[in-house]
Amino acid sequence: MELCYNLQTCSETSTLDRDVRLCAEAGFPLIEIDFQKARQYLQSHSLDDLTGLLRRYGLKCATINAIFSINFCSEAQWADICSQFDFACDLGRAAGADTVIVLSSERADLPDGWTPEAVFEDTAAALHRLADLGRNSGMKIAFEPVGTMAIGDIATAWRLVREVDRPEVGLAVDDFNLFLWDVGADFDMIRGLDPEKIFIAHINDADAMPFAQLDQMHRCMPGDGRIDVRRYMDCLRACGYRGPVSVEVLNPRIWARGPETVIPEAYERLRKFVF
Repeated sequence: MELCYNLQTCSETSTLDRDVRLCAEAGFPLIEIDFQKARQYLQSHSLDDLTGLLRRYGLKCATINAIFSINFCSEAQWADICSQFDFACDLGRAAGADTVIVLSSERADLPDGWTPEAVFEDTAAALHRLADLGRNSGMKIAFEPVGTMAIGDIATAWRLVREVDRPEVGLAVDDFNLFLWDVGADFDMIRGLDPEKIFIAHINDADAMPFAQLDQMHRCMPGDGRIDVRRYMDCLRACGYRGPVSVEVLNPRIWARGPETVIPEAYERLRKFVF
């Protein structure tokens, strides 16, 4: 497996160029670039500068992260998604990434009267439309199930990828997001996935607090929380996955330590679970 760092970690206490330097110094070969940091960087730099920065530090980009809320879109909302996809393609060409992560809508934002079948069909249609864009641009789509969103479990997400059946469409798996669905009980389903259809794997942990209070900002470093991270990684190995494993810790309390502390710590924690 390949060690990777998601730049959404320390999203409010660092910058893209600072992260790149620190990731290279820590030993990471791969990063994930998020839209927010990319846009901040491009306020004073060009896409060519981004290419040069990654080359200078010998880093590669695994994914562009992420396009949200792809369900039941109006024409204006879909136009915005297409604009985000175009930006992801621009970033991908500059950074050498060929994958963008996409997610379904939050369940609270779905229209009245929605059903799981309607959500499944609508998500499949959206992924087909994105795959058409990806086929023309060379960009793959990694669909990520999130426990609080319209498609929240790995079984439904895997059924969705098989139903769409496009080479451009695969999965992004994340132990925290699967934990939000059923406290990690479906980790074992990962063993039955096609490893070629897992485009990226995220790793983190969940703060030791009541499950009902957990949200995305309660992630912590792998091994510090209540998720069985070792079992999650064992399941990835069992299915034959050998791709990037990316630390993605969305927690302002951890970010406050500063990237000079967080990035080397993320690297050492990741090594313990990958090797």
